[in-house]
Order: sequence, then C-alpha cells, then structure tokens
Amino acid sequence: MKHLLILLSLLILTFPLVAQETGVLYFKKVNGKFGWFESGNDKKHWKYIGEIKKGKPNGTGVLSHTFGKYSGEVNNGIVHGQGTYTYKSGRKRVGEFRKGKPWNVKSYDKNGKIETEWVKGIKLKKVAQETGVLYFKKVNGKYGWFENGNDKKDWKYVGEIKNGKPNGTGVLGSTSGKYSGEVKNGMKHGQGTYTYKSGRKRVGEFRKGKPWNVKNYDKNGKIEAEWVKGIKLTEYKSYKIGVRVILGNTSGKTSTSNSSLSLIWENYGLGFNQMSFKTTSSKNNVYEMKNSSLDLSYTIGEDWILTAGAGYVYGGNGVITSGSTAIKYETESVSGFGLFGLLGMVWEGLEGLIGVRYYSTNYTDFNSTNTSEVFSLGKPYPISDAQLIFGLGYSF
Repeated sequence: MKHLLILLSLLILTFPLVAQETGVLYFKKVNGKFGWFESGNDKKHWKYIGEIKKGKPNGTGVLSHTFGKYSGEVNNGIVHGQGTYTYKSGRKRVGEFRKGKPWNVKSYDKNGKIETEWVKGIKLKKVAQETGVLYFKKVNGKYGWFENGNDKKDWKYVGEIKNGKPNGTGVLGSTSGKYSGEVKNGMKHGQGTYTYKSGRKRVGEFRKGKPWNVKNYDKNGKIEAEWVKGIKLTEYKSYKIGVRVILGNTSGKTSTSNSSLSLIWENYGLGFNQMSFKTTSSKNNVYEMKNSSLDLSYTIGEDWILTAGAGYVYGGNGVITSGSTAIKYETESVSGFGLFGLLGMVWEGLEGLIGVRYYSTNYTDFNSTNTSEVFSLGKPYPISDAQLIFGLGYSF
C-alpha cells in the first residue's frame, strides 16, 4: 500500500510536465469567425509554434507574421507575460505584456536606442528623435533644410531631426567630404569627425560649426593643426617627399629605351633621364644615339594623379657607321628637349603610372674617327618620336 501511494504521488507530480501539448496553429477566419486552426498559410495568417492547451496557444512559444514575430509567453492565444516582439525592420518591443498590449515594455529602434516606454500600461514618453534625410540648399533666394535635393550639388544629412533641422547625431556630407557626429540646428556641434575626400581629418569637439577642441590630421595620420577652445594654436606643415622610376622600351628595326629617376617634393619633381636610340637605314647605315636630360615636372591630384613635365637635353653622343665604307662618325654635340605626361593611381603612398614621352633631339658636327683624314658630315641628324612609358613611385 505504501509503495502504491508513492507511485501515485510521482504520477501526479509529473503529469503536468508531460501533458503540455506542443504544436503548430494558425489564426484565421473560417465561416465568418476568427479562431485557431491546425492548418493555414504562412504568408497570410498568424502562425504559432509552441505550447498549446485547449486548442489555443498557452505557455511559451513563437507567434509570427510577415511583418514580425513575438517570442515569449502567451495565454489563450493572446500575448501575455514576458516576451519580445521583433519587427521586420529590426525594431523591438521587450518586456511584460498583458492581454496583447504593452504593460511594462520598452521599444527600441534597430540600433538599440530606446524609442518609447510603457509602465503599468501607460505610455510615458517618446525617447527617440525623428530620423530622416535632409538637404541644405538655396530656394527662393534663401538657404535652408529641405527633404529633397541633389546628392552631387547640395549638402546631404542623414540622421536625427528636430524642428525640421539636423539635431542629435548623424552624417553630413558633400562632394568634398563628410562629417559624422553630433549636430545642433543644422550645424556641427559636439563631438565628431570631418573626413575630407583627400583622406585628411578633423577630429574632436565642434561648436556652432567651427573647431573648438579639434586636431587636424593628414591622410597618413600626422597632426597638421590644433585648436583649443576655438583658438588655433599650432600648425604643422607635413611635406610630401617621394621618388619615381620611369621606364620605356621599344624594339625592332628601330629600338629606343628611356629610363628616368625623379625626386618629388610636394607637387614638384626633379629628374634625370637617359635615352638611347638605334636604327639601321636602307643603305645599312647604323645610327646609335644617346642623350641625357634634366626633367622638371608638376603633379596634381590625390588618389588619382596627373603629371606633366619637360626635359632639357644637356649632353650625349652619337655614332653613325657607314654601311658601305665602315667609317664611323662621332659627335658629342647634342641639343633638344622632351615633353611627357603621366596618369597615375595612388594607394597607401604607392604610385602606379602610365604615360607618353615625346622627344626631339639634334646631333651635329659628326667627325670620322677611324681614318687618317678627318671627314665631317655636313648635315645634322635629328630624332623626334613618342614613346609609351610606365613607372612606379612612392611618397613618404
């Protein structure tokens, strides 16, 4: 008898744990009445997966629709107890619900900021700022903030808004750069970072659109300038120093080669170029010419750069070998110039360059060197041509 009572007690205690039914139900309208049914359409009806009692959601489970889902406690098919409702947009309501309504609940936006709060069923406050997009532009002779504009022409703001103006935190951008941080009445005000298109940055505290406690950095992270309480204390000049190697080569009946080394200071370049030229004429005369030139160049741009330059030929030599007599004529009288242009892309200080170099040189006063008598060629030998060139550079 004693053992039978113990067994009955165990059955009574464990019965509620194993007797709770689980399954899937759909809330839909059948014969003019709404109710919970075992079959339905996932895209049209509320779907419940979880504990069930008396044919309705009871206990804990997940209640979902195309626009969101609730995960938590339910009672007689209604949200009731602790749970979380997640909207498709990422917004959430978290806390205690009663009879399908918020009781002690906080509503969060997709970034986790509190939007709204309920205490004992009463909606206390709306915490979140309005968010949206505004453009700063001129309309009817006056500048102001408007809901539509041109991304390429107008200042564009994305973030918190109050009274029709940027207020709170957001991103303010134009074609020249963007500011990310705190704003007040449409102006940079508070902590933030302004990043220029070139990669330079201003980081710190702004007041009424102007630097207050701010440091200015170049694209390599070096301090350029500093403001303390609105006063510009120091300005650090960061000079760009670099080096470039340019090469060009063509082969065949006429072969030419170019090589130059340039030093870069800010936008200016000073380089030394060596050019060699060799060709054979129809009469089997062989022409071998070399020259050296001093190059000056100027570069514009940041991520994409354009370089233009000119070279002055200051020395060289030339040799003409007659195909019929094998007599060599030599000279060191060389004059001329070169013009070149380069287009390049810069990444982390490394430059890749491609361009064209045009050269025009004149060799004169050729004299024979392998005969007992001295013969001079009356005509100068001019060379002018254009060549494709490639290069690499690096800026420190």
